[in-house]
Formats: sequence, structure tokens, C-alpha cells
Amino acid sequence: MRPIARAQLLAAALVVAGTAPVRAGDGYLARLAAAVGERLDALAAARAPRLVPPVPVRVAWRPIRLGSLDLGAPLAALAAADLDGDGKAELYAVTSREVIGIAIRANKAIELGRVAFAGQRAVPEPRDVVGTAVVEGGELVAASSAWTDELRVAWQAKKLVGQPSGPGFLVCPHERASLVPGRNYFGPAASAFYAVRCRDDLVDPSGYPLHVRAQLALSGKLSVAIEKCAAGGRQCRPDAAFELTGVGVAFEIADVDRDGTPEVIVSDDAAPGDPDFVKVVSAAAPAGKPVFKKIFQAGVAAIAAVDSDGDGVDELIAAVRLAGATRVDLWRIQ
Repeated sequence: MRPIARAQLLAAALVVAGTAPVRAGDGYLARLAAAVGERLDALAAARAPRLVPPVPVRVAWRPIRLGSLDLGAPLAALAAADLDGDGKAELYAVTSREVIGIAIRANKAIELGRVAFAGQRAVPEPRDVVGTAVVEGGELVAASSAWTDELRVAWQAKKLVGQPSGPGFLVCPHERASLVPGRNYFGPAASAFYAVRCRDDLVDPSGYPLHVRAQLALSGKLSVAIEKCAAGGRQCRPDAAFELTGVGVAFEIADVDRDGTPEVIVSDDAAPGDPDFVKVVSAAAPAGKPVFKKIFQAGVAAIAAVDSDGDGVDELIAAVRLAGATRVDLWRIQ
């Protein structure tokens, strides 16, 4: 609600107070306070954002291979964003060298462009490359453990460009973390974790905003917390919390079937080189039978939810690769 001039509010309250029924024992100030409260409640109700419930869609849950791309370096992170403003989101792959834009068109993966990290190399550099990719302020903020500076990525004149923006790792919007020196996880040691995913653009079946956060501990335990918020996304309260075990570093949050209940999409914490899987778990029954599961003979390096055709429904994309390989196979899961 926008601020209202004090004089206007007082005038409105006086009008209401002057017409309010007089009760025994009521004084002028009591009537004025009651009138002001009623007027504020009415204004807040009139200006509350309209709730838009999600429209459920049928999901076939079948894997479709979209093709292979040679990224030139091992994949460290994958995220979706509509940076070019065409209403269709793209994928952005983060490696130890570059950020690579990828479009999904007619069940094919098409490379759009690349922009290299710049600045100083990180010292010490973890043996395993760690990367993050988070959308903030209409840009993609990408980071790689091989470099000290993040890279803010955008499109200019149909060209993918990047601007170094200082040290650190943005793990969720407005949330930063630091790698433990020389390690492939974030600290401090007492609360160390591998990765975090956040979504604040989902809604429940009635249209109330949801904030979902998932954090992967070094033990392979994924802690998921869901908050339900008032209309407008403020005044949030805890709604659900659960844990999944044996989770690999590739995981994502989405509401693929648009039923208002988020899904958590996870990989296995198997050793490099072992078979891996993509498993879809409903937040409504995290301990029950998975919604979907697909086994791969190679490792799942990353999972992302992308609305590649602009229809308002996310598609799940899994990047699968052999241990240490620079070429990835992209699979659409649905």
C-alpha cells in the first residue's frame, strides 16, 4: 500500500468517526482510533494484489535427448533466464572458463554465444571446479572457483557480454557464500554445504506466493524449507520442511505440473564414473514413491528448470556427462 498523506487519512477518519454509531462509554478518541483502523483495513484490502492460482498441466514424464554440446571445459553450473527479453528463457552453462548461452528449440539444443571470465585466477584453486549461476536484477550472475571475480552476463546488440563485478559467490538472490580455501564446498566449516537453490516465483494452489529453499550438506542430505507468504510476497511463515538423503550436487526446485505443490528434482550422490539418475520428488509426499526416475549410465552434472517456449510451464533439463568430460548430453525430462 502506498503511503497516504496524514491529513487525508485524518480527514477520512473524522468523516467515519462522525458517522459511526455512538456506544455507551465511547469517547471521541476511541471512536477516532476505531475509525482509523477500519479505514486502514479497507484500504489494505482494496490494494492487495490479486491472487492468480496456477493452472495444472498434464506431464508425460518421458526423457527426450536434445543433443550434445562441447563446452570446452567441465560444466560447473546450469541456470535458466530470459536475458534477451523474447519471452522464452535460455540456458546458461558455467564452466571454469566461460558462460555459454544455449537455446532449446524444437527439441534441439543450440549454442547462442559465449563470454569468458576475466580478471585474476583464484589462489588456491579447488581441484574440482565449483560454479554458481543466479538471476538477479535482469542479469545472470555467474561465478567459477577458477576466478576471483563474478561475471554479470547480459545481451547487448544481440551479443552475449559479461562484466566482472567483484569477488564472491551469489548462491541465491541477495545471499552470498565463500568457498572454504582450496575446497569444493562453502563454509564456515561448522555449517559447510555444497550448494543452494532458491525459488520465490512459485505459488500454492490458491495463488499465494511460496518461497522454497534447498541446501545440500556435505553428508548428501538435502534440507528443503517452504514458506507460504501473504499476497504480495511479504509476511511469510513456515509451511513445510523435509530432508532427502543421498543427493548429488545436481538438484533443482520447480512446479512442473503447475498444481501448486513444488517438486524437488535430484541426482544421486554416486561416485564419479558410476551410473546416475534424475529423480522427481513431490513436496507433498517426499518420503513416498518418486513422481519420476530416469537412470543414466553417465553422471548428472546439472539440472535446470527452463520455460524455453514461453508457455509459462517449466521443462526440466538434465546435463549428463562422463567423468571429467567437456561434452555434455542435454536431456529434457517430460
